[in-house]
Amino acid sequence: MISLLNRRQAFGPLIQKLRSLGVDSDTELDAVLNRLKVRAGTRRGEDIIAPGRSPRHSTVLIDGVACLYERLQDGTRQIYAFQYSGDFCDLHRHVLPEMNNEVAVAAITDCSIGIIEHKDLEQLIAQYPSLGLALWRASMLEASIFRKRLLNVGRQPALQRVAHLLCEQLARREAVGLNSATIPLTQMDLADAAGLSIVHINRTFQELRRLNILSKEGRAIKVVDRERLAGLASFDGNYLNMPQLLSHWQVRIESTPTPAKRRIRSPLGLLA
Repeated sequence: MISLLNRRQAFGPLIQKLRSLGVDSDTELDAVLNRLKVRAGTRRGEDIIAPGRSPRHSTVLIDGVACLYERLQDGTRQIYAFQYSGDFCDLHRHVLPEMNNEVAVAAITDCSIGIIEHKDLEQLIAQYPSLGLALWRASMLEASIFRKRLLNVGRQPALQRVAHLLCEQLARREAVGLNSATIPLTQMDLADAAGLSIVHINRTFQELRRLNILSKEGRAIKVVDRERLAGLASFDGNYLNMPQLLSHWQVRIESTPTPAKRRIRSPLGLLA
């Protein structure tokens, strides 16, 4: 049996993520950790969640890097999102279980994962409404990242597009305590996320190295001049601050809705 202290250490990024989303109570955090079940690890390149699956649980990335992707008919891959320690890999499947069956989650590095049953998650949300609000905020943050990705892919040249994507990964990793300047992705991963060919992404990386923004040593993607990278990408990161921007939202629970004033509820049962 894992002690509470060891669980807190093992799930450090998840705790940090939930705190950033507004879950401050140790009681609530412990309740989540106690419902979380650790699964066997997933090796690099394997699917954490295969396409066409409709699981009855949500998956949490405890350690490692994963991606939400779709395999196209020609065999190429479109990456919709990168996921880091502390992220829910498939929160959307709890809210919309019948969505696109082709979307899957794959391990980019060796990953450790945990699961929480949907029924347990629903009980926790009912008992701790602030947890439901935190998960709603997490969904809004994912949507904010996706909108920015769509704008960059549709409107930015390749160099600025990749620079912005790199800045985003650094910022998101730092948010859960991962402060390394090395980004554990490959050029192919970034090409599939930025909508570029492998030839085009390689030329882009050559230019970033020529500008002394990326290290010229080895194959790892290591940022050596973050300030210049952010300037090239016009990166400000405001779209990553959705939890802070929404921190003034309040949760109100009403046992009986009044006919005179109908309220719209989100899929997580929160008043909108």
